[in-house]
Amino acid sequence: MDSERVFKASPKKALRILALSIAFVVVGVWLTGEKPFLGWLCVGFFGLGIPVSLFMMRKNTTYLKLDREGFEVVALSRSFKTRWTEVEAFRLGSLHGNKMIAIDFRPEYSKQRVGRAIASAVAGMESAIADHYNAPIEEVFQALNAWKERFGHGGAREVELWEPPLGR
Repeated sequence: MDSERVFKASPKKALRILALSIAFVVVGVWLTGEKPFLGWLCVGFFGLGIPVSLFMMRKNTTYLKLDREGFEVVALSRSFKTRWTEVEAFRLGSLHGNKMIAIDFRPEYSKQRVGRAIASAVAGMESAIADHYNAPIEEVFQALNAWKERFGHGGAREVELWEPPLGR
């Protein structure tokens, strides 16, 4: 296993977000004639997806990096770093039909307790990693679990695997 692994943003997924955003903005504009409030709400909300998707297409603005200490999620040039020892488990999940990797933190993890409690009540997960990367979400999930298993035992150290003696 290397010293780090990086999953970069998928241009195809960013293009999909762009196309859907444009389509819903067009629907919103059409709705403004019959239901102005709903139409403008649709234009405003889905209009935000256009610059977001274009920004995702820029290099190094969205990625997931795994290293010996933990993982770093960078989305729209904002990042958060989490240590392997702070994570209880990763789970595959979904929110409104969108696949995600749910993050369950250890009970002693004290950062952002209120926000995590609200997210858990609303979405059923304390935090999540979205499916924005250049690999299938299942592959990202497996990589997170493998790195957590290898390095998540009280610090950034390699875990030696026990092998039974030969000839038995």
